[in-house]
Amino acid sequence: MRLILTLALLGFLAACARPGSEVLTLVKPQASAKTVTILVATNRTPGKEIEGAFMSGRSERLRYAEVIVSIPPRHKPPQIEWPNGKPDPMNTFAVVGSRSLSRDEFVMLAQRNNREKPAGVFVHGYNYSYQEALFRLAQMSSDAALGGAPILFDWPSKASLAGYIADRDAAAFSRDDFVSVLNDLGKAGVRTDILAHSMGAWLAVETIRQLSLMKRADTLSQIDELVLAAPDIDIDLFGKQLAMTDRLRKPIVILAAKDDLALALSRRLAGSAATAGALDINDPRTQQLAARDNLMIVDISKLPSMNGSNHDRFAALAAVYPQLRNQGRGNPVAGTGAFVLNGVGAVVSAPFKLGGAALSQ
Repeated sequence: MRLILTLALLGFLAACARPGSEVLTLVKPQASAKTVTILVATNRTPGKEIEGAFMSGRSERLRYAEVIVSIPPRHKPPQIEWPNGKPDPMNTFAVVGSRSLSRDEFVMLAQRNNREKPAGVFVHGYNYSYQEALFRLAQMSSDAALGGAPILFDWPSKASLAGYIADRDAAAFSRDDFVSVLNDLGKAGVRTDILAHSMGAWLAVETIRQLSLMKRADTLSQIDELVLAAPDIDIDLFGKQLAMTDRLRKPIVILAAKDDLALALSRRLAGSAATAGALDINDPRTQQLAARDNLMIVDISKLPSMNGSNHDRFAALAAVYPQLRNQGRGNPVAGTGAFVLNGVGAVVSAPFKLGGAALSQ
């Protein structure tokens, strides 16, 4: 029955109208609208109808861009106010600036815009279009008031519920390209905090594993923190990945929820017993995993879900970031009943601090 309900819900969500590349149409900015500048590295093929769009095809080379996204004055976190027709900066998210970059320009801008703190790098998950990933990063950056220029690593998801296997192959296809991006940033001295969602978490962990096998300690030392939001990774595979991965500066953070319906479907499709994003922090096996592999597991099951799948809760964390950053005030996440399983296997109650793009006790 649970599987039937999961399929019914996700089928309904897939049937809902999704934003096409027309939402990327360039419009004039409005003085009262806030803007977020995003640096993009993508191995998607470029679109033909809308300038600056990228499609689901796989490109043999990386392309780079700088995109300025406008946030409407009446934006309500953690929503994305999607355009219905021509984007209107007063009422919807809108692209008000876009240009292609060379590889050197991309690295230079990342270096210039993130001198004071790590650059936030977002790796989207399964069933994402370019515009969905771009606007989601803009939403999180705006809600969290992060400043700087966040970076989107955009891989060629089919943006289709039926494209699970194709997306898994596309994520594997993208490992070398993500390695290349992190190497370039590391050489330039750009520190990074990586937030990877769903299947993008598998891509991120594989990339860290690959850098470890390549003995790129120089690049790994520039990664301040890795946050895996609802990671769609088989738990046994995750253990194997971590066994071959050098430890980062801080524990890997996992944002997990037992009631994530998208991960429940993923387990059915993949024949997996458990995924890393649906761990129960009260399970002794989970506590042992955290202690063994130096993980910090955060139960976010009490945070609101925007579409009913419980797979998108990570986006809501950005909305409470300013309060979390201010340690002298109450923590709104604590009021939701969030719990943290720290790197020594102990369950501790919130509040917890949010540093950069990631969580720490």
